[in-house]
Amino acid sequence: MVYSLIFGLVTLGFGLIPKIVRPKKINSWYGYRTPMSMMNQETWDEGNRYSSTQYIIAGIILLIIGRVAYAFIATKPYLVPLIAFVPVLTVTVFTTEKHMKKIFDIDGMRISGNGKLKQKGI
Repeated sequence: MVYSLIFGLVTLGFGLIPKIVRPKKINSWYGYRTPMSMMNQETWDEGNRYSSTQYIIAGIILLIIGRVAYAFIATKPYLVPLIAFVPVLTVTVFTTEKHMKKIFDIDGMRISGNGKLKQKGI
């Protein structure tokens, strides 16, 4: 049964660890690393905050898929979560990037509530 749950547990860990130990500075080895999230400290913080929640949700989904697969598929139940792993993680990255594009413009500047860009120093 553990093999059918392993992908969910790993993904859940990808969400929980950054929630507990937030990556403070932009780096190339720990945290949610995309061109958008690494533009500046504000995009880095928001990308890591939002993505860790998305990874927790993805981990729970994969745990459920793994448990269902174990209950209904007698031979090799780990294949179902293995196959679901890539699409679930792809959706996680897609939703995080979509969230980032709602909040920041292409230069990484925060967009204000009325649709105009916040100007620094004004």
